[in-house]
Amino acid sequence: MTLERFPRRTLRATHTLYRIHREPVWWFSSDGGGRFDPVGTGMGACYWAERPLGAWVGVFRKRMLLTETEIAGRRLCSVTLGRDLRLADLTSRRALTFGVTASLGANEDYGPSQAFAVRAARADFDGVRYLARHDPSQRLYAVALFGKAGEWPAGDDREIPAELIAEAKAGFGYRVLPTP
Repeated sequence: MTLERFPRRTLRATHTLYRIHREPVWWFSSDGGGRFDPVGTGMGACYWAERPLGAWVGVFRKRMLLTETEIAGRRLCSVTLGRDLRLADLTSRRALTFGVTASLGANEDYGPSQAFAVRAARADFDGVRYLARHDPSQRLYAVALFGKAGEWPAGDDREIPAELIAEAKAGFGYRVLPTP
C-alpha cells in the first residue's frame, strides 16, 4: 500500500523541537537501534520531542530514580527547524486506514516501525510524528526526523533546567537524588 494519502502534519520552519543527550552533536541513526531508523535507505533518523518534558520521558523512560550526576552528564538541546517539514502523522485517526495503530510507536519490536520508516522516507516524508511511548496520558509527541545518515550540526545546547526536573517530578514522579 502506498503512503500517497497517508495523514501528514507540517511542522513550520519556526517550530522548536527538543532532545536530551550526552554528546554535544546529534546525528541521524541508521543502524537499526532506533524505532524509526529507515534502515537500508542511506537515510537515518534523529529523535526529538515537541516539548522538553517529552524529551525527558524519551530518555529516562521508566527509570524513576536518577542521580544528579546522571542529569549533569546530559544536555537539553533545542532546534528551530528553519524550513517546513512534512511528517507522516501516526497520531491521526486516519492512519488506521493504512493499518497503523498506536503500537507502531510503542511496540518492543522495532521491525514494523522501521519498515514503516523506510516507506515514509521513500514517499518523501521528512520524518514521522508519533505518541511518546512512556507517557501513559498520551499527551506528549515525539518526532523522528529523516536525514542523511551520520552527523548533523547541533542546536542550542544547555544544562537541563531545574524547571524541567520539577515538571518531571510533578507530572510523572521522577526523583533526582543528590550525589553523596
